[in-house]
Amino acid sequence: MTIKYFMLGLTALASIGVAQAANRPAGYVTICSEGKTCSVPANTSVAYGRADKFTYKTLSGSFVCGEVTFGTGTKVAGGTNECSVPSGTSSASSASSVASSAAASSSAAASSAASSSKASSAASSAASSVATNTCAPGSTIENATVDCGGITVGTSCNGGSESQQPLFTLKNATIKNVRINANAADGIHCVSGNCRAENVVWEDVCEDAATNKSEGGTFTISGGSANAAQDKTFQHNSKNSTFVIENFNTYGAVGKLWRSCGDCTSNGGPRYVQINNVTINGTISSTVVGLNRNYGDKATIRNLKVKGLVWTSAITSKPRICEEWKGIEKGNGSTEKYGEFFNTAYCDVSPSDVTSF
Repeated sequence: MTIKYFMLGLTALASIGVAQAANRPAGYVTICSEGKTCSVPANTSVAYGRADKFTYKTLSGSFVCGEVTFGTGTKVAGGTNECSVPSGTSSASSASSVASSAAASSSAAASSAASSSKASSAASSAASSVATNTCAPGSTIENATVDCGGITVGTSCNGGSESQQPLFTLKNATIKNVRINANAADGIHCVSGNCRAENVVWEDVCEDAATNKSEGGTFTISGGSANAAQDKTFQHNSKNSTFVIENFNTYGAVGKLWRSCGDCTSNGGPRYVQINNVTINGTISSTVVGLNRNYGDKATIRNLKVKGLVWTSAITSKPRICEEWKGIEKGNGSTEKYGEFFNTAYCDVSPSDVTSF
């Protein structure tokens, strides 16, 4: 009976450790719970959430652990949310000591040898390193919202090379408040789920500012701006998916605002783009939107402002607003342009939706 109860006790302790870990990222320690006031050193990465769902924000000093700090809709339903920081962060919060003590007790109960304890510590350290560099170039953000606090990042730019790596890879995630300098590589990629780039500024676009590669997903660009996207600002590769561009500005010489891939491997569609309250402050050398009619693509454009727009007839403009193309599979001939269109099944835009300034 003694052995039985001892084993049950170990099982209970292990379960507690798992439950606590689920309410903070690996390598993080809880500093306070929802509704409480926390205190952190300057420029500390803080995670808010529970059950393996977190919103990250870089904070300094005292703050309230809740939506008032991390934004409406960031609270994860089903239990008490927690605020946590990377292990080893100096904090005035007593909750950090409590969480660390509980985690240590759980680890002691679960460990059977000193070697496993060292391995656990190394894994925790590695996870913390990844978590604290979420806004570093080359990062992958998955199932989270990351607020970069307005920092500027970049790596390199190899002209129009299609083989460049993205600065950020989003997997069903959101990135907010970041500036990308002239070393912008291939910008931001959405590769799975629904993604969002909010208040992102591209100081000088290298290849493309952002690309949707998420089959069946939606990539939303909300706010922010892009300068000098000489080819495409936004590239759309994934099929049965949507690109939303809202409250956005472009500057400098821009080739296209959005283009559905004309000659991708295993090309097809449909692809959808929704453009609302976008201002083209520079020049468009080609067209605002280019889509593939034969794949069933559709562009819905409202409240578009284009600097220096000239109507060459009642239904043609310079620069062109929405062009319909014939898309092809890579290596299977050349794409074919049908021309500029308004009020079709593919170009859902009227001349009245576009204004010049």
